[in-house]
Amino acid sequence: MTQKINIVLFGIGKAGSALINKALKNRKTLILDSHIDLRFPVITNSTVAFFEKEGANYSWEANFIQFGIPFKLEDVVEYVHENKLHNLIAIDATANAEFVRQYSGLIKSGFNVVSINETLASLHPDFETEISRTALNRGLDYSFINLPKGGNKAVADELFDTILAIAGKKEAVA
Repeated sequence: MTQKINIVLFGIGKAGSALINKALKNRKTLILDSHIDLRFPVITNSTVAFFEKEGANYSWEANFIQFGIPFKLEDVVEYVHENKLHNLIAIDATANAEFVRQYSGLIKSGFNVVSINETLASLHPDFETEISRTALNRGLDYSFINLPKGGNKAVADELFDTILAIAGKKEAVA
C-alpha cells in the first residue's frame, strides 16, 4: 500500500521550488519502488497560499499563480484537518524570523517540522531544545538542516532525504 506524505511548504523561493521539482521528478519511482507518494497539498509564499483541489492537475507553478489566495497559518491548519490529511510535514524554506515561533503550534497540530530557516541561529539555544522535546513527546520529528554547499540542488536533496527519512519512520510504525 502506498503511503501518502503530505508536505506543506512554506517558502517557494529557489530552495522550495527545487524541492517541489525534485519530488515531482522522482514521484513515479517513489510510488513504484518505495510505495511513498509525496504530496504538496499546501504551498505558500509569505502572503499567498495554494490549497490543492481534488482532481486538479498537478502543475504547481501555474496553480499557485492562478489559485493562490491570502492566508493565515490557521487557514493551513484548518485545511489539513478538514481534509483529514495525515503524515504531515511542514517545510520551512523561509528566512522569516517570526515564522519559527510557529513551530510549536505546528507540531501540536500534528506536523513534523523540517527547517532550513537560518534565523534560528539568532534565537536562544533552548528554543530548539524545546521544539525538539515537543516533537518527541508527540511522536513527531523536528529537523533543522544547515544549508549545505552546492546551491539549491544540494538544499533540495537534503530536504528530500529528510522527508524520506521521516516517511520511513512512519512506515516502520504503521
